[in-house]
Amino acid sequence: AAAPAFGKIQDISNQELQTLLTQGVTLVDIRRPEEWKETGIVQGSQLLTLFDERGGINPEFATKIKQLAPEGKPVALICRTGNRTQIGAQMLSQVGYGQVYNVKRGITNWVAEGNPVVKP
Repeated sequence: AAAPAFGKIQDISNQELQTLLTQGVTLVDIRRPEEWKETGIVQGSQLLTLFDERGGINPEFATKIKQLAPEGKPVALICRTGNRTQIGAQMLSQVGYGQVYNVKRGITNWVAEGNPVVKP
């Protein structure tokens, strides 16, 4: 039997994210609601929590992401520091997303480099 086709996962910098956003990539912020409030979000982000505060995976994540990010198109994921998005990217690459971008070092670094955020 043929091995399942996994999508490509690529770590990207803030600059690469900015370029992708101008090209219309879907950016999904997978943090929790209190984290969105705390730091703000990248303008245009879709908000969908992947892990609850106990580290459990949101059972609706795989279904909901497909409503936010079309499967045939590239999708970028952002979290606080880039750890959770690595897991999220692997999940998406296994459920039909051909190109998944992981924003290295997350929103913390986005803010530290002086990039704009908006209130969720």
